[in-house]
Amino acid sequence: MSERIRLTHVPLCGRVVDWKGQYGWIEPQCFVDHPETNKHQGHIFAHSEDLLPRWTKLTVGSLVEFHLYFDGQGLGAEECVARKVLRLTLPWEVAQSVFGENGENLPELEVRHQVSVRAYQWKLMDGSPGGLPFVLLEVWGRPQAIIRAVVEATGKDLHASASMLVPESRLWKLDVDELRHWCRGTQLQHEVALTDPMRCHALEITGTREEVGAALQALIAQAVIELVLAADFLQAFTVGQNYLKCFADSSRGVLGECKDKARNRT
Repeated sequence: MSERIRLTHVPLCGRVVDWKGQYGWIEPQCFVDHPETNKHQGHIFAHSEDLLPRWTKLTVGSLVEFHLYFDGQGLGAEECVARKVLRLTLPWEVAQSVFGENGENLPELEVRHQVSVRAYQWKLMDGSPGGLPFVLLEVWGRPQAIIRAVVEATGKDLHASASMLVPESRLWKLDVDELRHWCRGTQLQHEVALTDPMRCHALEITGTREEVGAALQALIAQAVIELVLAADFLQAFTVGQNYLKCFADSSRGVLGECKDKARNRT
């Protein structure tokens, strides 16, 4: 095997499309200008030895950061780190006010905070409104980057108010008292906010930007929301008569695949 040559100065972002024990494949989110990109459907090879921490595994559907290398046999990912994710909801009118009517301001937020954002609107199969008054946001990145992006998106003046969806099956992981230690305005709603495809409760965090940021950091550390990863969450939403329509999708393709699966089930 030839010596590795690193091709990137800053990490790339990609989505894990396959994982088989100790190795898998990543779909880059940006165009890679290299003669080898036409191999393996443009996917990048990744081995558990090149993950941080080493010898762990990646979950299909998750987003990762990595440096790109070439070793004479093909393109690979090294210093590969799985991104964290927070899922929150914004009222439709707030989302349009912050991100633009069609999400045209989302790319600026992503670049400014080095995050990847997927925003989804609930629709029925015939394209009619699904009746939910909010937009579902996934914010992927490193913890501090996620926190900055969420606080900006949900902030007004010196305060912020973030609303997350927590699957009922993951409530056992949630330590609300710890979150209240950082932000007293933390409330877990007992009423179910969403029933289909999975029962979810709303977790409200309201306070100063600093308080909300500290509580979000604690929430990420608890690993409550990220346990339901992107592929599982989106696949679940394609079951039955409902699916998610993309409001603005930086992942360029994930949602389209899910739509096709939903159509094939009908």
